[in-house]
Amino acid sequence: MDDRVLLKILYVEDEPDLRERVRIVLEMEYATVVTAASGGDGLALFARLRPDVVVSDIMMPGMDGLEMARRIRELSPETPVIFTTAFTETGYLLKAIELGIAAYVRKPLDCRELLDSIRRAAIPILQRRELEQARANEQGSLEFFLGESPAMQQVVRQARKIARTDFSVVIQGETGVGKSHLGWLIHGLSGRRHFPFVTVTVSSLAETLLESQLFGHVKGAFTGAVGARKGLFEEAHGGTLFLDDVDCASPGMQAKILHAVERKSFFPVGATKPVQVDVRVIVASNRDLLTEARAGNFREDLYYRLADLVIELPPLRERGQDVAALAERFLNEVSLELDRVPPRMAPDAVLMLARQRWPGNVRELKSVMKRAALFADETLSADDLAGIVTATPGRRADEGSSSRLQSLEEIKRDAVLQALAATGGKKMEAARLLEVDYSSFKRMLEKYRL
Repeated sequence: MDDRVLLKILYVEDEPDLRERVRIVLEMEYATVVTAASGGDGLALFARLRPDVVVSDIMMPGMDGLEMARRIRELSPETPVIFTTAFTETGYLLKAIELGIAAYVRKPLDCRELLDSIRRAAIPILQRRELEQARANEQGSLEFFLGESPAMQQVVRQARKIARTDFSVVIQGETGVGKSHLGWLIHGLSGRRHFPFVTVTVSSLAETLLESQLFGHVKGAFTGAVGARKGLFEEAHGGTLFLDDVDCASPGMQAKILHAVERKSFFPVGATKPVQVDVRVIVASNRDLLTEARAGNFREDLYYRLADLVIELPPLRERGQDVAALAERFLNEVSLELDRVPPRMAPDAVLMLARQRWPGNVRELKSVMKRAALFADETLSADDLAGIVTATPGRRADEGSSSRLQSLEEIKRDAVLQALAATGGKKMEAARLLEVDYSSFKRMLEKYRL
């Protein structure tokens, strides 16, 4: 199987021997490599083939690398260009910076440094492709956005099946696990995806304000109601209404929600005529709503009306390799927002993330990776993360370790999972990271059914 990265690289170099040697190295890593001996030839190839990354010398006869890069910028501003040159005159380097060059690699060339520069420059390209592919493919999108760990596979199966229906859904899980995100994904895979997805956090609103927010009001319904206003049930007509922290609604408000869901109609505050709506309702809670209902803290009839399906979102600490995948995705997304090349995550950083307890779950992980993207250099190490993780609001000093002792077999299995996560699933590299021979590593994979 060809493990080369599916990228097209254009390499422009006027020195024939060097051009051939570097071409051979690049072809070991990338699926398509094309070469040119001058800036003019390179520009012509670029216009015809539209490569993903351009690597070029600066000083060449005829059209030099700077002029070629300038014209490439006019054709495709987002294509990264990397310069390789022994020419270090300040004026030329400043012109290269003005052109927005992705990297500068000095000659004589260190091919490892060149490959590393290309990898960094290509990260946004590969991420955009992954996002496009995930959004175009239903199964891929769920696994990409939710994760592929065993703990999330049941969630993926449930979400895929329920999305095709108009059933109401209860999503439960700890704070920060991504309940509203899952609700949005279900809506996006449903037949209602072209209509609104409207969110309201019940716990953030006083009861009087919540009623007006959900159901709207007519002019003069109360002091300050100088005009009529649509409620969120009506705003979500044809689409989905997501009620977060639904357990915080008062018994009276729960009764009104039940009426609206059952009869698909409601009375705006102060109105005498009902409003008809077609809305799917998804609710979320960080409590077990059935337990709350049986304890008398939540209307049992509302629970059974909403709970056509109950999806339990597991905490991040139970999601294994998803931690590394989510961390890398957040790091890349934030880096794109900051218009910078995403830092590469060192294996020790990935291992550190996998060992955290994450009391704030996915929300906490995203917060950490935001700050990491802002402050990290080209490589994100465990040392870089140490201060960021420790400084996370609400985190206690002892939250980085497990609350119970693991068995030796559990520790070994976790080490294998963490090594695979740190190396992107590359088994030989994972074996080297654990300092075991490859045959022993394969036996560990079979033993732990990984």
